[in-house]
Amino acid sequence: MAIVDDDPGVRGSIASLLRSAGLVGEQFCDGMELLASADLAQIACIVTDLHMPRMDGRALQLELARRGCCHPIIVMTAFPTPAARAQMLASGARAFLTKPVDPDALLAAIEQAIG
Repeated sequence: MAIVDDDPGVRGSIASLLRSAGLVGEQFCDGMELLASADLAQIACIVTDLHMPRMDGRALQLELARRGCCHPIIVMTAFPTPAARAQMLASGARAFLTKPVDPDALLAAIEQAIG
């Protein structure tokens, strides 16, 4: 499980939530760091913030698609818009969640994404 967010507090909170559910989350500060990871192919699901410096969630989604990666993506944002939601979901995101993210909703989205 990859957690991609520029806020270390958010990354840590999600990693703790995943641990409590018996899952392991690897933390990345942005999409570029995730894409450079040697573990990218083994990641079961990506939970990413939409708005980040350097490479945001949308650019990450596009680059993963360009590379032929089919990781399920769950998007989170503190600044949701109907257009962003529609765009991310139409491009294959499995869920679009508003921050602060409800822990049960996130775990349900992850469970649905990884089956």
